[in-house]
Amino acid sequence: MKSLLYDLRPMRIVLLLTVLISIIFKPAPGTELVYEGWEVFSTLLLPVFSPILLMLLWLDSLIAKLWSTQTEGKEQKRYIMILRINLILSFIFILVWYPYFQALTE
Repeated sequence: MKSLLYDLRPMRIVLLLTVLISIIFKPAPGTELVYEGWEVFSTLLLPVFSPILLMLLWLDSLIAKLWSTQTEGKEQKRYIMILRINLILSFIFILVWYPYFQALTE
């Protein structure tokens, strides 16, 4: 576990934790916006930042793929692992958030 955290590095860990928090606290589809109190976090901020977080995951995936082609050995395996984690989390992120954004169009 310590090796995994070391391989991911701090900025990537913060990105992955933020995405996981966004998945956990996602509001239900059709939830009304709340402009006061702690509900602002889940009803207003998370839906606004979720597309940005998805783009950051994809950007990090692109960079990891680029670096994996430029390195060899252990570093190449590290970047391939990062790429897989980002893409798996992106897929889960889309599956979780899609119903919310689809409800906005109805």
